[in-house]
Amino acid sequence: MNAFEFSKYAIEECSGCDFIREIEILLLDEPVVKIKAIIREDIFISIFYNAETEKYSFALIKGHRRIFGADNTRVWHMHPFENPDSHIETTSVSLSSFLKTLKPDIDKWLL
Repeated sequence: MNAFEFSKYAIEECSGCDFIREIEILLLDEPVVKIKAIIREDIFISIFYNAETEKYSFALIKGHRRIFGADNTRVWHMHPFENPDSHIETTSVSLSSFLKTLKPDIDKWLL
């Protein structure tokens, strides 16, 4: 998948989430795409993809800090709500599954 195809996929996935109110393409320059999915003024999801290296990064940002995330730097791992600076090894994470993971815990992080 190239960066343009990933950006289309990301826009479709984010558009299907009722808690995302706006989507900004910050960078789309093959092979890299950076997207900001805005939830509220101080809360957004940072989405990154590099088609050349196949690096993915998804992070829920609140008040300029990652409070939850997943990426495949070295190996796929999660940055859990309980300790977002830690790394818990996991299987691959799609943007779709990342967004689905956020939904049940929305009361925890939206406050």
